Amino acid sequence: MADKYGFSDLECKILLTQIERRAKYRKEFLKQRTDPCKHSMQDGYVFDKAIQHFISMKETSVNFFPFNLRTIRFGLLTIVLPMSTLGYILYTTRSKREREIRCGRLKPKDRPWKLA
Repeated sequence: MADKYGFSDLECKILLTQIERRAKYRKEFLKQRTDPCKHSMQDGYVFDKAIQHFISMKETSVNFFPFNLRTIRFGLLTIVLPMSTLGYILYTTRSKREREIRCGRLKPKDRPWKLA
């Protein structure tokens, strides 16, 4: 029977045992999950640690973010460094322009934001 599908009798027997084992585990899981009397014995659900961990993290909106050298460097290079350089450039250019205006080196007609 198995030769016409391209695998031996031993491989066919292995596949059939795997299929039977999966069906047995599936049946047992569904039996435990849908048991109406289970609430009297336990909590009433099949506990899975990974699913509980995922649901807890999603509910509390806590992302797992380990602090190490790579993440600190990424935060400094993408957030802190660009903002601080932009702030320094703006501060120096504005203070230089204000110093020129207050000293009288920049005439009112040459100012970039003039009223007349």
